[in-house]
Amino acid sequence: MKILIADDRKEIGVFFRTILLREFPDSKIDVVENGAQAVDVFRTGRHDVLFLDIRMPLKDGCQAFLEIREMCGKENLKMPFVIFCTGFELPEEVEKITAGSSLCSMLKKPVTSKELIQTFKDALLKLK
Repeated sequence: MKILIADDRKEIGVFFRTILLREFPDSKIDVVENGAQAVDVFRTGRHDVLFLDIRMPLKDGCQAFLEIREMCGKENLKMPFVIFCTGFELPEEVEKITAGSSLCSMLKKPVTSKELIQTFKDALLKLK
């Protein structure tokens, strides 16, 4: 399982990675600090699950999602499951994306280890 975590707060990315590796030790997990890096790393990594913070510098999580979705469509790639993460109010655009997709969900910060693991397990079930 390939996972990509994009969060501008490095400690959150490291926390997510640590928790997920403890529960899913065979996973390959990349951590980046903005949406532009997320798009670049996904381009070569072809991750199965993305954790995208909504508010990030250079490119936010929504912009990164839209670019990755376009890339997948153009290159006939399987779209990854996307878990949007935020500690702020959910932007209307992201609400529309998550409401209309079986491959997207939302995780509200602060996040507990249990919530993180359960959200990831739910994503895995939807990927099957």
